[in-house]
Amino acid sequence: MAQESGLRIGSFAGAAIIIEPAFLLLAAYVVGSAFLRGGAEAMPTALIYVGVLFAAVLIHEIGHAGVAAALNIPSKRIVLTFFGGYVQFARPPEKLWHEIAVSAAGPGANLATYLLLLSLQPILANILSQTPESFALLNALAMLGFVSLILGVFNLLPGFPLDGGHILRAALTYVFPRPTARMVAAICGLLVAAGILVFALTGAMIWTAFIALLLGLAAWAELRAARYDTAHPRPDTSDTTSNG
Repeated sequence: MAQESGLRIGSFAGAAIIIEPAFLLLAAYVVGSAFLRGGAEAMPTALIYVGVLFAAVLIHEIGHAGVAAALNIPSKRIVLTFFGGYVQFARPPEKLWHEIAVSAAGPGANLATYLLLLSLQPILANILSQTPESFALLNALAMLGFVSLILGVFNLLPGFPLDGGHILRAALTYVFPRPTARMVAAICGLLVAAGILVFALTGAMIWTAFIALLLGLAAWAELRAARYDTAHPRPDTSDTTSNG
């Protein structure tokens, strides 16, 4: 357990599912913020939101790992972290379309969850009895659908390190050298991060601004690495993780 740096809660497609201690900080942040804004009355909704966020991120990462397994790309770990999650693969995809498929699978799983819950909600509303517990369940499912939609659409933005950036990088590699494709995806990532940061600052959304800064740092690191690889070519510069 110690060597996995977190709590193992199960496995999927041969990969251990790990919750890093930092994820508990996310839960504490959500619950604490809700308490400061609304007091004890806001706590139940905040706890439900933490559970929904956990489920949406796990669905996302399982989407990546599931498609990777179908393409014979083994996964080592599925990790939930402070800012989402990632899948660590034993080896990178051998084909570009494999990379595109695996990258798209995470957002695809979230969007499929949203559509499924959207279609089931009227049916469940008619089946379930009119009790407070039933209303709470329906609200939780509605929240899961909404969070899944946001997570899916957000990760499809075409900028590294988001899944959309991985898709863009792989698609560009069909027509450009890999380092060039990486640089373009990284530059797009910087633009996406800048756009999110401006949006966050105009709405005083500190959490979103922090995420934008982290995305920008990751994109900048990728840009520098791609420039280095352009000057110092090596056989393969693919990574073996898929970010969520």
